[in-house]
Parts: sequence; structure tokens; C-alpha cells
Amino acid sequence: MVMKPGNQGRGNRIRNRMNFLAGSAICAIAALGACLLAAGHPWKVWVPLFFTAVLLLTALRFGISAGVLGTLAAALIFAEFLFRPLGSLQVADAIARSNLGWMLLIGIALSFLFAPPKSKLRH
Repeated sequence: MVMKPGNQGRGNRIRNRMNFLAGSAICAIAALGACLLAAGHPWKVWVPLFFTAVLLLTALRFGISAGVLGTLAAALIFAEFLFRPLGSLQVADAIARSNLGWMLLIGIALSFLFAPPKSKLRH
């Protein structure tokens, strides 16, 4: 079967979407895991700052879009499941709220600064 030149662009778009979704899902799952590990510990307020390493690796591997969406997903997950009041996007602890803000800023900035124009997944 011979591929027409127009079909190759469609395949690349599908691969890019899959990379975007896979990277975002990895960030969300890792954030849930971090919530489970840190729950009840006094150092849980620092988890968002440590999580920026995961966001950087995701952006490097899967691209800018995955890094940005992964950052947003992680912030929502931390606010909902890690910090009081649980089940709410409000964060009562000022330090935790500040660290979430820094994670958002750093995660999005790292995604734009260090992510390659194309993901590094081998097809």
C-alpha cells in the first residue's frame, strides 16, 4: 500500500495527540501517587515543588502541550486530594497554596523553555 503525501500529516497529528494525552495522563497518575505517599506527613506542603521534576521530564519527553496540561492537572489533583479542605479547590494552608502557585509557574515555564519542538518518543 502506497501512502499519499497528505496522509502522512494526519498520522503525525494522531501521534502528537497520543503523546499529549500519554504525557498528561502520566502527570495525573504521578500526582495521585504523590498524594497517596504524602498524605498525613508534615512535608506534604513541599510536594508540588518536588513534583516540578516530574513536570520537566514529561515536557522533555512528550512536548510542550503535555507539560502544560500535566502541570494544570497536577495542581488540580493536589488541591483536591492533598490539601485541606479535601474535595475542594480551595487550599487553606498559605504555604501549600504558595507552593501550588510556584509549581504552576515553574511547570509551565519549564515546558516552554526546555521541551523540544517534537516529542522524543520513537515511533
